[in-house]
Amino acid sequence: MTPVDPRTLEIFRAIAETGSATRAANRLNTTQPSVTRTIGAFEKSCGFRLFDRGRNGMTLTPEGEVLLASVERSFAGLRAVQRTIGEIRGGLHGTLWATAIPVVAEGVLGALLGRFARENPQVSVNQHVAPPELVLNRILAGEVDMGAIIGPVPIGMKLAAVPIGERTMTLVVAPHHRLADRDLVRFSELDGEIFVMMPRAHNIRSTVDAMLEEFGVRPGMIHEMGSQRSVAEVVRNCDGIGFIDTEIVDSMRPGSLVAVRLDPPASWTINLIHRRDDTSKVLAAFLDWLAGQADQPAANPVSAGP
Repeated sequence: MTPVDPRTLEIFRAIAETGSATRAANRLNTTQPSVTRTIGAFEKSCGFRLFDRGRNGMTLTPEGEVLLASVERSFAGLRAVQRTIGEIRGGLHGTLWATAIPVVAEGVLGALLGRFARENPQVSVNQHVAPPELVLNRILAGEVDMGAIIGPVPIGMKLAAVPIGERTMTLVVAPHHRLADRDLVRFSELDGEIFVMMPRAHNIRSTVDAMLEEFGVRPGMIHEMGSQRSVAEVVRNCDGIGFIDTEIVDSMRPGSLVAVRLDPPASWTINLIHRRDDTSKVLAAFLDWLAGQADQPAANPVSAGP
């Protein structure tokens, strides 16, 4: 087997995280044909398939899953080297590494990192966007200094948590929907509706699934979308109902959707998390800075455009 090029591993990792050669190419600022050729050559060199290709994208094979775990450990090692170099320079020279799901990265965490960078111009800020299941893995592997999750830290993990905001779930419908003129809807009234839902790993989906069971509601149909904005677009163009973050609704074009309060309401704390046993100088400085923000007026979060 020929030596593995680091760029090849970066491409492999990007496809694993995005589920698509096209999205991986966009992330890495290259072309889709180049990504496809590289991963095809890598699979040939390995002697086994790394991905299953299907209509819904590319998913890791069992062999690919094993290799990804090894690749993540390698990237964590490189991350530790980079951090050490930054700390040797002294002061706050270095990089603050973070990861979060898109809605948090584009909102409250992005706003905090921007303000920290403005006040600490010698520090480089590097934020990755990842699916919920990878955020914790990257922190535990030591690949990043910190991350942000919605909801509590899983029990048993040696992670510290600092609340940095709150998210609220809302029901959304198209302006022509029968519920569009309601201010408040009881969840028990939604029996038989067409539900447009997030994937099961998402906190909103977990909450809605629990409410379906609690109230005995049976959807007439369930459509599953990969992002909150895709949920909003499907709802806007069909007779279904969706469940998305209030901040996503606020950032969309006025009049495209109608937000309706749910009874019972659902909200979650956004927690900034980091390993208790591995705090870099830059992270320690950021945490001290963050503690000082509690005494200042909150800045308006930056919402992504529609």
